[in-house]
Amino acid sequence: MRIIKHGMFTSQVTLPPTPFLRHITTGVATPFPAITFCQVEFDSGCYADTLFSQHGIPFPSRLEKAVVKRRAEYLAARCAAGYLLQQAGCDGHVGSSASRAPVWPAGWCGSLTHSHGHAMAVIAPVDAGLSPGIDIEMFDGKTMRETAEMFTSPQERQLLANCGVEYETALLITFSAKESLFKALYPQVGNFFGFDAARVCALDMTTGTITLTLTLSLTPERPQGSQLSGHFLIQQNRVITLIA
Repeated sequence: MRIIKHGMFTSQVTLPPTPFLRHITTGVATPFPAITFCQVEFDSGCYADTLFSQHGIPFPSRLEKAVVKRRAEYLAARCAAGYLLQQAGCDGHVGSSASRAPVWPAGWCGSLTHSHGHAMAVIAPVDAGLSPGIDIEMFDGKTMRETAEMFTSPQERQLLANCGVEYETALLITFSAKESLFKALYPQVGNFFGFDAARVCALDMTTGTITLTLTLSLTPERPQGSQLSGHFLIQQNRVITLIA
């Protein structure tokens, strides 16, 4: 087994590619050994509906009117999750709820994400006591500058402008971390909450960590003022964040 460490992730296995899934890597989330990950690169141009049955993944009715891009993203993320579940000895698959949140097989929890031909899944056994959230975002400095007020407060923007990294990069890490936070906590909260439910209080480029403080109480276990530490990885032209 070849083991390669890339900060937030320790890659252990690279699986044989297919025309649709051009690169498949699995391994462990370094900060959380109970969490395994699978990252895939996929080609929407090689997508076909028959791939669902080939991978043992039910085709959801809500995708019947979806464009090929959306079908390919859905399939790629669930293929990634499927590889992890198989490696763990679970024959189940990841479904989808009415809110479009992933539905995991009994005994498992996890998170999915996809962006521009890349998809990832992370899973953990429920008894590990973790609730993972994963997110991939592509770099787009112009969009970050134009939308910053939608997901940050003036105080957060001041902090991010002085954290020792390009402002647009700090904004993207923050946006992605808040997306990961939502995915991590939504199963516990049970309803939607906005970007203003948490604020950034620290971003450390040396350790690749970002600290978020809840601005309101989401659950009895997650009261206002609770802090959560997220991990991020800058990978080529994208950022990946993980909270658990």
